[in-house]
Amino acid sequence: MTHPEGDRPEGGGEPELEPGTVLAAGTVIYGGMGAVALIWLWARERSGTLAEQAVGEHGPLASSGVGLLVGLIGAWILGLLTKRYASLQEVASAAQQVFARAGNGVGIAFVMISAIAEELFFRLAVQDVFGLIGSVACYVLLNSSVGGARWILFTFAHALVLGLIVHLGFGLLGSTTAHAILNYLSLRRIQSS
Repeated sequence: MTHPEGDRPEGGGEPELEPGTVLAAGTVIYGGMGAVALIWLWARERSGTLAEQAVGEHGPLASSGVGLLVGLIGAWILGLLTKRYASLQEVASAAQQVFARAGNGVGIAFVMISAIAEELFFRLAVQDVFGLIGSVACYVLLNSSVGGARWILFTFAHALVLGLIVHLGFGLLGSTTAHAILNYLSLRRIQSS
């Protein structure tokens, strides 16, 4: 396959993805995931679960505070692991290639869309049906198929902590905040590499 000179990155290889393309693809994929979660709840006559789980039993301040703390700790741990393990550095390098030219706005939009959709799907719809352990198992299976076996331990811990946030009454606000903070700080670290 030939590439026009302007489309080929230095050193050959495939052309870089445009930030808008990445955001559009993410919006479609994660929008579909969020829609599936809401339709699944509606079909099971459990759509009221969204209102019950949105903020949680402890209120918005506690829920967002727990989410912020968990997100910061998770990003710190992931940063340490990425520096230590070459296989995780490879994944970070691949993500860096995708998001290298994405501005802060694209990064924030992608992080928010993915965090909201994944939390709606895994912590609301899946956890409502299969419980905490089922939700963790589904999350690990899906994310390991995307990131490979090298992510299993981290995705297990990530899914367990996010599921526990909801299970312990801090709601989707807490789990989504944690997820978004972790993703955003990881993306910023990758972009600055």
